[in-house]
Amino acid sequence: MSGLSQRRFFSPGAPVPAVAALLCCAALAPCPSLRAQHQGEWQQLFNGKDLVGWTPKIRGYDAGVNFGDTFRVVDGLLTVSYDQYGGRFEGRFGHLFHDLEFADYRLRATYRFVGEQIADGAGWALRNSGLMLHGQPAATMAKDQDFPVSIEVQLLGGGEHGERPTANLCTPGTNVVRDGKLWTQHCLNSNSPTFRGEQWVTVEVEVRGGTFRHRIDGHTVLTYDGPQLDPRDGDAKRLLADGRGVELTHGTISLQSESHPVQFKTVELLPLAAPGPWLEPLTAKALAEHFTTKGNWSLADGVATLTPRDGEQGWQRYDHYLWLDDDKPFADFEAEFDYRLQEGGNSGFYFHVGDEAQPVQTGVEVQLYATAPDKAAAKLTDHDAGGIIPGGPPSENASRPIGEWSRMHVVCENGRVQVTLNGRLVHVMALDHQAIADRPRAGVIGFQDHSLPLELRRLRVRRL
Repeated sequence: MSGLSQRRFFSPGAPVPAVAALLCCAALAPCPSLRAQHQGEWQQLFNGKDLVGWTPKIRGYDAGVNFGDTFRVVDGLLTVSYDQYGGRFEGRFGHLFHDLEFADYRLRATYRFVGEQIADGAGWALRNSGLMLHGQPAATMAKDQDFPVSIEVQLLGGGEHGERPTANLCTPGTNVVRDGKLWTQHCLNSNSPTFRGEQWVTVEVEVRGGTFRHRIDGHTVLTYDGPQLDPRDGDAKRLLADGRGVELTHGTISLQSESHPVQFKTVELLPLAAPGPWLEPLTAKALAEHFTTKGNWSLADGVATLTPRDGEQGWQRYDHYLWLDDDKPFADFEAEFDYRLQEGGNSGFYFHVGDEAQPVQTGVEVQLYATAPDKAAAKLTDHDAGGIIPGGPPSENASRPIGEWSRMHVVCENGRVQVTLNGRLVHVMALDHQAIADRPRAGVIGFQDHSLPLELRRLRVRRL
């Protein structure tokens, strides 16, 4: 039976109608009125009372059979328990599936590990659970299948000693793309901190247009693209043979049961409109294919380099900026890139520029600066890395040492700009902030020529 044929979409009276209707549109066809109505509204997938809208699938049992009352609601918490297993787990891996499929969204879950692992649980399954995304429907799983074919956001708890990050990636029956290359290993650790004991942890995952971002406390701990079925995997082969495409553009969400008790306080979802395609202008053979400039910029092997000419200095060389050449201005957008500076280096990422002859007066700048990594947060200004000019300093110093590449991610959406530097969320500013309220809400994107050396690579931009 085809995974696609088993999709359950919204009909009157179904759970979470706003989410369902919106994401059906996202998966199948444009639905602008619903997008406009529900964008920005978090939807509770778990109602805090019962498991309406969810279906269990436990290895060795048919979908819908909740063996041992594994999944239950206790004191308003969605709880995974093994107290009715007779003291033996016996490989009965379980998953609780939401009854709908989803495409573009932010998923936020607050969880904690409690109690002790059941006696014969595997060592790797200690304090181990997961959020299974873009998965196959429960009804398409084989009776003895361990895990749904999906993208797993692995949730781990630490022991008394050692480091054990959470919000990792595991890929049952799937592969992803990392830095432009196919990633075929099963698991990949994030750079999150370790959370010990029974403390509550909130994990957020943004799934948008084939790009996944795992976040803890707003900071990005893992990023990857291109979720797809793995043709080497037996369970994935069955889905492929049944007509499902290799690319995973949507799918189910399920919560995992792997032998250690776990509780979820909230499971909520924010629908997102499907983004435009990524534009990757530095993959061209020449800068002139996607940029305009009068400065001494060059492109080789995907790296754009600014080499100031002898005798040139000063930051007011507006026509020497590197401008992204696009017929349509950028309003809401997402951009990310690597940059590298030398000692004392200074540049900027400009957006919403209304007049290329006056970018400082008619645009917003995210500062690229060779901030010393040991500079105290209290001494940061808007001219330090990740600062917004005009507007304010970054909230923390996320700079890397001189000579190393830094990764910047800028999102302008729903009236605010958000800056992440080297995975750390360093700035959030409303576009109506008094410092930038007079700037256009759409315009050109570019990089500043400050008459100092600069290198750029892995630039990609898309409209939201």
